[in-house]
Amino acid sequence: MPSARFASAHTPIAFALVAVVAIVVFIVPSAYAGLLTVIGLYSLITLGLNVFMGYTGQVSLGQAAFYGIGAYAAALLSTRLGISPWFAMLAGASAAATVAYALSFVVLRLRENLLALGTLALGIVVAVIFANWEFVGGTSGIKGIPGFAIGRFTFDVRAYAIFAWLLVACAMFFVANIVRSSYGRALVAIAAGELGAQTLGVSGERLKRQIFVLSAALAGIAGAVYASYVSYIDPSSFGFLLSVQLVLMSVIGGLRTLWGAIVGATVVVGLSHILQSAIPALIAQVQKIVPWFPSAHGDFESFFFGVLLIAMLILVPRGIMGRAESGAVAGVRA
Repeated sequence: MPSARFASAHTPIAFALVAVVAIVVFIVPSAYAGLLTVIGLYSLITLGLNVFMGYTGQVSLGQAAFYGIGAYAAALLSTRLGISPWFAMLAGASAAATVAYALSFVVLRLRENLLALGTLALGIVVAVIFANWEFVGGTSGIKGIPGFAIGRFTFDVRAYAIFAWLLVACAMFFVANIVRSSYGRALVAIAAGELGAQTLGVSGERLKRQIFVLSAALAGIAGAVYASYVSYIDPSSFGFLLSVQLVLMSVIGGLRTLWGAIVGATVVVGLSHILQSAIPALIAQVQKIVPWFPSAHGDFESFFFGVLLIAMLILVPRGIMGRAESGAVAGVRA
């Protein structure tokens, strides 16, 4: 578990970060404000994933499915029934949590690699449903999703960035209190060994189910906000690559750290932005000199993130913030 010093500082620093974002978005171009929004939403998803993977010792490759369920539920309610995006956001979180709860009785019976494969299958099944069910738009997706508004003020890209990071701060407050409590210590006991935890009277299945549902609800909230932010969604936004990226965010930042969610999301979104813009241009220049050099066409981004994930698991298994917090605790003890 994080040291008391780090744990007690989560909430005030998180809300201070919201204030920083509120200032930065009015200084940087709107495109960068959009990146901050995406980083905030992915941080929210990864925060739930960190608690589930880091504090229960489980592996999930289906977090993108709950992100998509939240987005589609909110989009359908707001476009077809005219429900306010605010209530649609709560409905999206509830839909993702409900699906997670129903599936937990089957999925969480699996262990280790089988659990990873089970959640991966969940993501594939949900993506296929999104793409083939005409009721939710099929491959055409859902258009004209209304944005958030307060009175006559409709959220712009800057307001979405601030709102996304406010959600992150609130989630950080909630999750930090969980991991600091006896509940959090019970989760760590499960990660250390479920059989040993049971001898101490800890119900591993019940706690894992609760955290699984919590992580899904956070992903559902992020999906609902994302749907309103972009005003259009389709199945391609919630595919396997996103699940890999979310796991990569957790691994880079540190599985059993809350700040690792933000660090990991920032690194991966930043790298993705560079890969999509700078790398193709760089390769095009290289091809002018070396015509046989491979092109940037194809899923080179998936290849890069796959290699990076393997490298992180081998070289820095505790992640960036995991190493930082370990160093801080060692310094305190010294």
